[in-house]
Amino acid sequence: MSKRNDESNMRPDDSEDIPVILLVEDEADYRLLIASDLEEDYQIEEAANGKEGLEKALETIPDLVVTDLMMPVMDGLELCRRLKAGVETAHIPVVMLTAKTAVESQVEGLQTGADDYVTKPFNMLLLRARIGNLLETRRLLRKHVAREFAWSSEEDSDSDTLDMPELRSGLDRVFWENLTRTLKANYLDPAFNTDSLASELNMSQRSLQRKIKALMDLTPVQLIGEYRLKKAEALLKDPEVHVTDVAFEVGFGDLSHFYRIFKKKHGMNPTGYREEKV
Repeated sequence: MSKRNDESNMRPDDSEDIPVILLVEDEADYRLLIASDLEEDYQIEEAANGKEGLEKALETIPDLVVTDLMMPVMDGLELCRRLKAGVETAHIPVVMLTAKTAVESQVEGLQTGADDYVTKPFNMLLLRARIGNLLETRRLLRKHVAREFAWSSEEDSDSDTLDMPELRSGLDRVFWENLTRTLKANYLDPAFNTDSLASELNMSQRSLQRKIKALMDLTPVQLIGEYRLKKAEALLKDPEVHVTDVAFEVGFGDLSHFYRIFKKKHGMNPTGYREEKV
């Protein structure tokens, strides 16, 4: 994290909700200028070249990357290519800074997967606007994905996954398919948890949490719980299944926990839900 954005500047109550921006810029003066302006509203991570930026991106999984095009060691084009080629980072919007005004340079940046570009020298208000627009687009996508989180409740369904064509990146769609397939295969096991999910997807806990949060604004714990609740809702419509057995049949090992989160979601206990739906 930027040294200027220390604990004295952090908002302790909501720091987890403040977007993280990774700033990759080899010119210290530019880096200082941009970071000083953005740190009022964002958590800032900094790197002096693309190689360092890639390492920071994999470590922090930022919400957005601002990178210069021309840098030593690894330039912004290569950094962008690698970010967009990694499952853990493919979803991250990238704003490219370039001193070149040629259309070819702008096209090259966009062809590597950059989401936007700003030509140096630039007005900070313009950069802020580009950043704000990209983050808002991601926020709306998360809201839509969460709203469409309507898993098939048919056990004999031919589809293992929830179709989500709005995911732009092919790697994001692959991740989504693997995620939903893993949930379907394991949700019945009460021991299946976020550690298990991360292991099945070959990801670290932090990377998994940041990825799921970025795609649908849920934590992995909430995601697993939501999946099990969807299955429980389907079972409750079957009068042959005893209400107290539903929790265990969808992978909840603790009956009181099941009742608590079910009531939190629906405003009624499972028995009331059944009476309303059947």
